[in-house]
Amino acid sequence: MVAAPPSDGPMSLLFDVWLVGGLASGLLDEVLADTDLSGDDFGMYSLLRRYGPVTPTQVHRWTGLRPTTVSAHLKRLEKRGHVVRSPNPADGRSHLVGLSSAGMEAHDRATEPFLEAMHVLRARFIPDTLRERLVLQHIDTVLREGAGLDDRPYRVAPDEEARPHDHAGVPVLAYPGEPLTASEEQQVRLYIDFLRSQEANRAAPV
Repeated sequence: MVAAPPSDGPMSLLFDVWLVGGLASGLLDEVLADTDLSGDDFGMYSLLRRYGPVTPTQVHRWTGLRPTTVSAHLKRLEKRGHVVRSPNPADGRSHLVGLSSAGMEAHDRATEPFLEAMHVLRARFIPDTLRERLVLQHIDTVLREGAGLDDRPYRVAPDEEARPHDHAGVPVLAYPGEPLTASEEQQVRLYIDFLRSQEANRAAPV
C-alpha cells in the first residue's frame, strides 16, 4: 500500500502541471474576453490553423483530450461556421477538419491581445522563455509516452540560445538607426510576432 503524502508537504509534479494548466486557461480567458474565443478555443483554432486539416483522432492524439471532448468542441466551432469538414483521402472511414475563412478571421482578431499578453509575461520569465519551454517540452514528452500519445506537432529547439542577447538576457534585434524607446521596441517585437504567425499560417497545408 502506498502511503499518502503529508498534508502539509508539497504536492506532486502532476499536480503542479494541473495547477499551471488551470492558471494558463484562466489567464487566456481573461485576455481574450473581448474577442469571440475562449482560451480553450484559441488553442484549438491555433492547432487547426497551423497543422490542419487533420482528423479529430489526430487532434486527440496531439492534445490528449478525450475523443468525446474533441468531438463536442469541434461541433461548437462548426455551429459558428468556423470549421470545415472534408473527406480524408487516406481513409474513407474518417474525415478532416480545418478552419474556415470565418474561423481564421476570428483567430486573427484574438491573436493581437494574445501577443500583447505574451509580451507582458515575457519580461517576467527567464530570457525569451526558452529555458521554461524546454523544461515544459521534456515534461510534455514524458506525459505523452506514459499515455501512448503521438509526439507534439512541433519542437522547441535549444539552439535559440546561440542568438545574441543584451545585458538583461533579452535577444538583440539588429537595427542601425537611433535607439528605440521601450514602447517602440515593444511595438517592433509585437510586429515581429505577428509576421511570424502569418508566415506560419501561409506555410500551413490547406
